[in-house]
Amino acid sequence: MPYRYIKLLIIASFLFLPNVLISQNDKPDQIIEQLIEEIVAESDEEVDITEIYDDLQFFIENPLNLNEATKGSLNKLHFLNELQVVEILEYREKNGEFKTIYELQLLESFDNESIKKILPFIVVQTAEKDDKIYWNKVIKYGRHQVFTRTNFYLQPIEGYNIPDSVLEENPDKSRYLGNKYKYYFKYKFHYKDRVQWGITAEKDQGEQFFAGAQKYGFDFYSAHLQIDKLWKFRRIVVGDFQAQYGQGLALWTGMTMGKSSYVLSMKKKPQGLRKYASADENLYLRGAGAIMDFGNFRVSAFGSYHKIDANLGEIDSIDDTEIREITSLQITGYHRTQSETENRRAIGQTVFGGNVSYSGKLFKTGLTFVNYAYTADLNKDLQPYQLYEFQGNTNFNLGWNYEFQYEKFYIFGETAISKNGGLATLNGLGIPLAHQISLVTLYRNYSPLYQAYYAGAFAEGSHNFNEKGIYLGLEIYPYKKFKISSYIDSYTFPWLKYRLNTPLSNGLEYLTQIDYNPSRKVSMYIKYKKEIKPENTSEENYVSYPVDLARWSFRYHISFQINKNLTLRNRIEFSGYEKENTKYNGFLAYQDVKYVHSKLPLTMYFRYAVFDAPYEARMYAYENDVLYAFSVPGYFYKGFRTYLVLKYDITHKLTLWARYSQTTFSDRNVISEGGLDEIQGNTKSEIKLQLRYKF
Repeated sequence: MPYRYIKLLIIASFLFLPNVLISQNDKPDQIIEQLIEEIVAESDEEVDITEIYDDLQFFIENPLNLNEATKGSLNKLHFLNELQVVEILEYREKNGEFKTIYELQLLESFDNESIKKILPFIVVQTAEKDDKIYWNKVIKYGRHQVFTRTNFYLQPIEGYNIPDSVLEENPDKSRYLGNKYKYYFKYKFHYKDRVQWGITAEKDQGEQFFAGAQKYGFDFYSAHLQIDKLWKFRRIVVGDFQAQYGQGLALWTGMTMGKSSYVLSMKKKPQGLRKYASADENLYLRGAGAIMDFGNFRVSAFGSYHKIDANLGEIDSIDDTEIREITSLQITGYHRTQSETENRRAIGQTVFGGNVSYSGKLFKTGLTFVNYAYTADLNKDLQPYQLYEFQGNTNFNLGWNYEFQYEKFYIFGETAISKNGGLATLNGLGIPLAHQISLVTLYRNYSPLYQAYYAGAFAEGSHNFNEKGIYLGLEIYPYKKFKISSYIDSYTFPWLKYRLNTPLSNGLEYLTQIDYNPSRKVSMYIKYKKEIKPENTSEENYVSYPVDLARWSFRYHISFQINKNLTLRNRIEFSGYEKENTKYNGFLAYQDVKYVHSKLPLTMYFRYAVFDAPYEARMYAYENDVLYAFSVPGYFYKGFRTYLVLKYDITHKLTLWARYSQTTFSDRNVISEGGLDEIQGNTKSEIKLQLRYKF
């Protein structure tokens, strides 16, 4: 079946190609969808890209004036790399204000595709001189949006159907305390880019609602207020917020991008302090902060306190004084069972810090400090590979970052230290080697001793410690309509790691992607990626030793617009896994259809996918979803998956989304066997409904 499906996809691609005509301008929401798909295409898990969507959607409704754009505002166009941002600012400095958007064609780092991407987000107008906030205009001209959403699975799930009698006979057994529905509420307001506030609330499936531990309704509430350019303040944030500085070695909360086909985008784009509007229950700050400018100096300061999830050990009593220790921090955000509920908001966390930076014409440097403390000692039962992990109740990080830019050549980096003396450093260089050829290289050296809970710098692993490596990224435009993107990342782990009982182990990862855009209606690419990293042998020996574990994938993807109403996308992907004498291969193919009704305000997304892959050779693919719900599910085992998303504008203020998704396995009769999510049968179906009201 897979090979037959490949033939059908290839035949369909070539049948439709001759009918492709000159493209009409894409609608703004189409551009955003394409950009998000590209940004998260390399993710191997569900990701929360609220921050990215908010930035892009804001510029759709309030286009960025190129004659007022700063480096910070251009960095919010997440698809731009450092060279493109630099070229826009340099061109304006040398030639004065932009007269037309078509001047972008004069910038070497902008090809036709890059210009096509940026056009919906920008305008060219004379820069405004009056930037004072008039509060009567804020209330009168500000824009409000309200979202409500629910989703649930259709099949009976084990965790909701365990009777009390079973729990009485098996005290160690658990069940979900709440119902099977997930509830989501979001309110947001903004006046231009100056005033923003909002509220987000969420209850996950299985969590209680106005009952038990959730007497106040939703399990998670978040609120924020952000004001820009008020009196002497560049920005004020109150409520929930993020903090991002330097290259993320000392302090970076929120989403962080890693290796992807955006091979030149290795330099992070810190936003300093900014609002937090996500439903993710981790890695945010709650309190207040402010940014002020003093000439070439910028000063930021913030303070935060909120309770976080943790597993606490048994209470010990010494001299009639109770002492509790933290055995682990919990980051799932789930409070569905009795044990998860007991861990909810178990300890308090205080965080304070700030940043002082200096910006010259060619050079920028800054110092970042963050201190965090818990209301109990963290005392984990450490395994050998965790020997250097943080223990105790307080830690701090101090980081020094720098940037130097001369024309299109730039260097950047950050060096940080933790309370225990552990050091980490990251340094990079970007340079155009020739016309249409650009290179980025990045070196990092993170000591096993370095401890930073809020770090989010570039890394192979999920934490910024116990790693050395060098990354090279190259982007080439060899011919018109072609682009070659490639990177290679070589790294070493100085100390032991999970499932790796030897120090000084080495790994290698590389990727090559070739994009071809024969017309404005057709785009395609092929991509090959491979990673070889060490892991303990699978054999049961008294002494484990490392062996090479190799994973690879090959993908062909094509998107073509048949007419202004119909767009098709096809993907074929193969994957492989090899360790010792074990080899697995996987396969995925799907057909996407996007249809915009010519008379009704209706948009439809449909996918049919077939897959056959063991878990070890699993593949991931971005899926369209309702607004502010993001999904990159894994495709593994054997079966097919389909989904349908309908978006209908009931009025110009009220929009409805409905999504149905279903996965059917042909090689098993029980899904998630043995757990609370167990489903008797081979099919899992989900429904999502969402309303948005704008006023």
